[in-house]
Amino acid sequence: MSDRALIYGTIAIDTLITPNGRANSVLGGSGTYAALAARLLTDKMDLVGVVGTDFDEKYRLAMQARGVSMKHVEQIEGQTFAWTGQYEQDMNNRTTLSTIEGVQEHWNMQLSPELQKCTLAVATNVTPPLQCRMLAQCSNACFRMADFMKSWIIREREYTRKLLSGTDLALMNDEEAREYTGLDDSLAAGYKLLDAGPRYVVIKHGSAGSTLFHRSSSGSTCLFRSPAWPLVNATDPTGAGDSYMGALAGYLTHCLNGGEPSWEDMKRGVAIATVVAGAVCEKFGTVSLFALTRSELAERISRFREMTKWD
Repeated sequence: MSDRALIYGTIAIDTLITPNGRANSVLGGSGTYAALAARLLTDKMDLVGVVGTDFDEKYRLAMQARGVSMKHVEQIEGQTFAWTGQYEQDMNNRTTLSTIEGVQEHWNMQLSPELQKCTLAVATNVTPPLQCRMLAQCSNACFRMADFMKSWIIREREYTRKLLSGTDLALMNDEEAREYTGLDDSLAAGYKLLDAGPRYVVIKHGSAGSTLFHRSSSGSTCLFRSPAWPLVNATDPTGAGDSYMGALAGYLTHCLNGGEPSWEDMKRGVAIATVVAGAVCEKFGTVSLFALTRSELAERISRFREMTKWD
């Protein structure tokens, strides 16, 4: 029987600037990307978040049409979270030009008893205090996932430490892992992050793929390195990391095993997450996630399996 995932994150209006063009006022947010990605792999998923009175009804209808229920997304007076980012020619590098917290800043999240029964709690990229608040309410969860961001690691160091210690799987990119651990080497940083509490750590290397680290209850460690999905021309990498997290969570609803997924299932989950994240980069914003079907995803996974097979 499948476990149920609860995904919490921002639901946002983004303006995206890349060397390939610009997209103004498009649907985005860490929760949005993660939920759309998870829905490609599971029906056992809920999204929780908040939007303002300026949130266009067409976005709500589009999410629901893709099977993402919006019944737990609260709408309150004020402006929806908004983010503007600009990418360099090397799109592994970006600059945040503007962040408007809007209703997200003061929203007092209180999960319903129904949502508190989730077995897989997914705290996507919001501030560590908000992530800790969400996870604290998921007392039934046997597996907790949290994503991180460099600026919040710097500003909320104590909450970041608390979040890591209460997380089963932590996800960071290279820059974030270096910032938290003080180590330049990603491999060393991954092992040091395991010392902070998580049983699993994923370090995302952008166009170079990702690495999964694990420490078992016996203290032994192992790792799995996945290359990235090959992209000839990346259009926009926004949301790739959030989609990676959502896809991994969606896959884990089928093999969580009481909070003890097998190592092989974790590796498969990372490979599937890689494929979904690659698809996101092919178009601006969430366009790829709305267009990608489960059958097309299955075909891409098959191709990725063939690409990475070795003897």
